[in-house]
Amino acid sequence: MVVYRFLHMIGMALWVGGAVAVALSAARLPPASAEAQRAAQGLRKASLLVATPGMVLAFIGGLGMLIPNWTTLYAKAGWMHGKLALVVVLAALTGVLSGKLRKTASGSAEVAPRTFRILGWVMALIAVVIIALAVFRP
Repeated sequence: MVVYRFLHMIGMALWVGGAVAVALSAARLPPASAEAQRAAQGLRKASLLVATPGMVLAFIGGLGMLIPNWTTLYAKAGWMHGKLALVVVLAALTGVLSGKLRKTASGSAEVAPRTFRILGWVMALIAVVIIALAVFRP
C-alpha cells in the first residue's frame, strides 16, 4: 500500500507540475515564427517525457490503492467520486495541451498564449481541489 501511495504522489507531482510548467511556458512563446515552432517542439517533448509518465504513475498508484479498498473508498465515499471525476478532466486537459502543442510545433496553428495560460491555471486549480478532497475527505 505504501508503494502505491508513493507512486501516486510522485506521479501526481510529475504530471501536474510538468503539465502546468509546460502550459505556462507555452503561454510565453513569441508569435508565429520558426523559433516558436522549435520551442513548442521542445515543450511538447518535455510534456511527453515528464507529464505523461507522471500521469501513468499516478493512475497505477491510485488504482493500486483504490481496487483493494473498493467497498470502503469508492462505494461509500462521495469525495472519491468527485476526485475521480476531476482526475478524468485533468487527463483530458493534458491531452488538449499536447494537441495544441503538436499543432503549434508543426506550424498548423498559431501560438495561442491565452489558451495555454488558461490551460495551465485551470489544471493547477483542479489539482488543488483534488488535493483538498483527498486530504479533507468532505
